[in-house]
Amino acid sequence: MHSDIQCAICSSNNVKKIRDRFAAKYVNAPIVLDSVEMYRCEDCGEAFLSPEQAKDVSKAVKAAARTRLGLLSPARILEIRRKLDLSQEELESLLGLGPKVVTRWENGRVLQSKAADDVLRVMERLPEAVSVLKGIRESRRAPG
Repeated sequence: MHSDIQCAICSSNNVKKIRDRFAAKYVNAPIVLDSVEMYRCEDCGEAFLSPEQAKDVSKAVKAAARTRLGLLSPARILEIRRKLDLSQEELESLLGLGPKVVTRWENGRVLQSKAADDVLRVMERLPEAVSVLKGIRESRRAPG
């Protein structure tokens, strides 16, 4: 089968789309995905991912790691933030995070730390924690 995809190892176009197991590590957690779409060169045997497949695998590995580590899902983070009536920027400020970190949590591109996950859970159960965090942030800005 000839394809538009070329093997990076032997330059053959004799490449076939397959599904196979994929093993990875994320934050030292071993992750195994049972059925990942990828390409295999029929001439040299090399298996590889297209850029689009790599993007899909990256999302799937992070989702599996999130589950394995017991972290909140992106949808739950969004739900908690909205329930607390906070913008992404406000949540980043409360937690001392850099710009766009919450955006990356909510779209699944980055996993939150266990500490941030715990604080989000506390904020969900005790909404008054938002005021406490705001007070802490304000006291840090005040001189003295």
